[in-house]
Amino acid sequence: MTGKTIVYLPNWLGDMVMAVPFLHALRQHSTDEIWAVGKAGAIHLFNGLDLFDRFVAINGKGLSLFLETANRLKKVGFSRAIALPHSFRSVLFFYNLRVPEIIGYARNKRGFMLNVKVDEHTGLEPTSEHYLRIVDVLGIPRSIEAPVLAVTADEEKKFDQEFANLTKPYGIMIVGAQYGPSKCWPVGYFSELADMVIDRYGMNVYMLPGGNETDLAAKIYEGIRGKEHAGIKSMNIRDMKVCLARAAFVVSNDTGPRHISAALRVPTIVLAGPMDERYTSYPGTSTYVVSKNMACRPCNKKKCDGNHECMTGIEPQEITQLLGDILDKTV
Repeated sequence: MTGKTIVYLPNWLGDMVMAVPFLHALRQHSTDEIWAVGKAGAIHLFNGLDLFDRFVAINGKGLSLFLETANRLKKVGFSRAIALPHSFRSVLFFYNLRVPEIIGYARNKRGFMLNVKVDEHTGLEPTSEHYLRIVDVLGIPRSIEAPVLAVTADEEKKFDQEFANLTKPYGIMIVGAQYGPSKCWPVGYFSELADMVIDRYGMNVYMLPGGNETDLAAKIYEGIRGKEHAGIKSMNIRDMKVCLARAAFVVSNDTGPRHISAALRVPTIVLAGPMDERYTSYPGTSTYVVSKNMACRPCNKKKCDGNHECMTGIEPQEITQLLGDILDKTV
């Protein structure tokens, strides 16, 4: 008899994308009915992939809402639960469901609630591999090693209705980073890069700011000479996915949307500053990581204590040259 497996999805956008190889293997090689639980916007990210049968959104952070959702799901009768995030909350959610088999990493003092504890890797480990090792514990074969995403016809239709004024070809700049300012390339550098692209290729350049990043995007826009070829577009996850899929290129700080564009096979230049890029590495030909070998790097700090040389050392001319190598083959 087919059982029911429920998966608690990661909370961060980039981690959601890097969980796709795990979800793909689970879908391909498990006979269970697969449910997923996570942030409401996550469903748009996974549309078109057929990775699970049901999706349950948990909105907000209140304990009452958390328990209410768990109580609604108790009657489903899940046979297995898999917690991808390391949070205590994600395992507590399954523990409250009385799922007989709960699988995850025994971090954050949650080990007593787990029936199957995934062994920790002793060295540095890419996030996608971190999730894939749960597949190994389940005894099912891996199917893909790198994240993939898809865009549906319905998503494209809705995007065209909302953003009919976006003219191809265009490039995208992801100018913020929810992690903190240490991940952000200087404002003037983004402005200079935009003008270089506009002057050389005559294409539009759009910024897609996240929450609380509109002011940052506005400062960059003010520094762009060719303003008639630049713009700021605020989008939800669904529309952002379509927009990135249609882009000629993406230049991004080391933050969530860079993983979306790479998974959509769009050339994506990642400006890697304080973080160790090995945590977010996976096979593929769409990602171009640019970093500087600084003595203080990687520091993993949200705010730089020094002169931010790991980011200021990446100059616009260097990115323009790399873009030229990419775009001259396709434009």
